[in-house]
Amino acid sequence: MDNFQIFKNQLENTITMDSDQFSKNLNNQLNAEKLGYQNSSNETIFKGSNFIDDSFKSDLNKIWIDNGLDFDAKPTSLFYKGINGEMIEVKDHQAIINNKNNNLLNIPKMQYTTLQLSTIKNLIENIRGNTTIESIMNIDDKRFVFNLAVDNATQDVKQDDPHKLRLVIVSSHDSSVSCHISFIHFRMFCFNQMNKLKQSNPLVFKHTKSINDNVKNINRIIDFNKGQFTQSIEDYKLMIKKEINENQVKEVLEKLYFDKWNNKKVCIDRTLKTEREKNYMDLVEVKQIKENLLKEFETNGRNAYSLHNGINYYYSHQMGASNIKDESEKARIRMEQNYYGKNSAIIDRSKELCLSL
Repeated sequence: MDNFQIFKNQLENTITMDSDQFSKNLNNQLNAEKLGYQNSSNETIFKGSNFIDDSFKSDLNKIWIDNGLDFDAKPTSLFYKGINGEMIEVKDHQAIINNKNNNLLNIPKMQYTTLQLSTIKNLIENIRGNTTIESIMNIDDKRFVFNLAVDNATQDVKQDDPHKLRLVIVSSHDSSVSCHISFIHFRMFCFNQMNKLKQSNPLVFKHTKSINDNVKNINRIIDFNKGQFTQSIEDYKLMIKKEINENQVKEVLEKLYFDKWNNKKVCIDRTLKTEREKNYMDLVEVKQIKENLLKEFETNGRNAYSLHNGINYYYSHQMGASNIKDESEKARIRMEQNYYGKNSAIIDRSKELCLSL
């Protein structure tokens, strides 16, 4: 994206904010720029996100308190009111509450075991020598995303185009997502999510014991993924050398969205009920990606690297339902879809297709 587009995106994201949220987002943006990111992102826009200056590896306890993470998810008995107004205890479900403010976090079955945030803190403490906290995203005290930069894992794909490897920890108190660790490759200029590094054994933790048992292996896994990141960088260097034509753009987009258009119809006249075969150009995402590609090709050349960036810029910054007006909410949805939803697979598939050209 060119500088005007970056400025335009940032301006659009501030129009509907109140003064407190504007101030917080501005502070997030400034801290992100200190770390080398040159664009706004879901992390700088989402109201529950805090960018952190952790360059001196500050006291983790203070970071925890400052970000409202110093609470326990406490199992509590659950009751309902009987027909005579008496309180009857529920036997097969429990309530999980925030022990600081008593807010309800979840109503799971009795066998559900909560993974406490203190366990995540212990994990981060054990990898402080290899990572630096960049941002923490708190979604209503129910879901949490910890974005950590892997130290000494920033490399240029081309001159003045640095990429960074991040270790992302996701956890929840509302049973919406299992606690897991991902290694994600980001481009710093536009803050695009480029791809997830593939894990032979996904790091998914069901409970506190499982994460504690694996703490000793995490630093070794980080070192392994730094090597994987170097290979990912080489992939993008190769993609820069792959000049592409319009037919190849069409080929990638048709394959990427095949299930969305193949064997489907488009209504062309509601009164006459006439239809035609749907094609990839009918898709909303393709129309926006085509606009992105005009700028990407002009800036970075007509190559496979530009094509991939035009695609993942849409998912990193633009995707959002038209009926959702709140930019913070759009940013949250994009982040969750990109990290552990369906968009993660689309971004990774885009890289595979562009690399194969």
